[in-house]
Amino acid sequence: MSEKIAMKRSNSNTFQGRKSTRQRGMSQVELMIAVCLVAVISATAMPGVSDMMDRNKLKGTRHQLLTDFNFARNTAVDKYRRVVICPSTDQQTCSGDTNWNQGWIIFQDFNTDHQREASEPLLRVASLESKVDVNSGRRTHFRFFPDGTAPGSTGSVFLCVDGEPDMGHRLVISNVGRVRSEEYSCS
Repeated sequence: MSEKIAMKRSNSNTFQGRKSTRQRGMSQVELMIAVCLVAVISATAMPGVSDMMDRNKLKGTRHQLLTDFNFARNTAVDKYRRVVICPSTDQQTCSGDTNWNQGWIIFQDFNTDHQREASEPLLRVASLESKVDVNSGRRTHFRFFPDGTAPGSTGSVFLCVDGEPDMGHRLVISNVGRVRSEEYSCS
């Protein structure tokens, strides 16, 4: 009897001299089936993940622009000076273009010419590094007066994701200086 107990204690995989039939891993066939299942699930999930990433880039760009337009308006009121926000390629001067894809600047416009001079303080610089296309139609700049208004016609900034015409937003800047966001079809 003591031999049976000693044998039982010496080998945890054996029971009374016989090997256990319990498996400790996966067979190659089971592993291949699991890999195939993961591949199929990943392939079906990728378009959804891509759309989610595009939507997040669009929301981030929209939030950044909305924040900067409100900053420009509030600064015009706080400092009682005209403030301009415009697209910029060098982050120092206005590009004179309607394409905001390389970024924009906000500055105090002392001489009211809508162009930044060296003596005019640069208040904020933004660059854009995403696949969101940003343009302002025909407007090359937006200005805010000390009372918070944005004179001229109501202007818009359009944000579109490349290759996704139904995924867009538009910022609308009214004459009274209010900036609002709405969904927009870029088709």
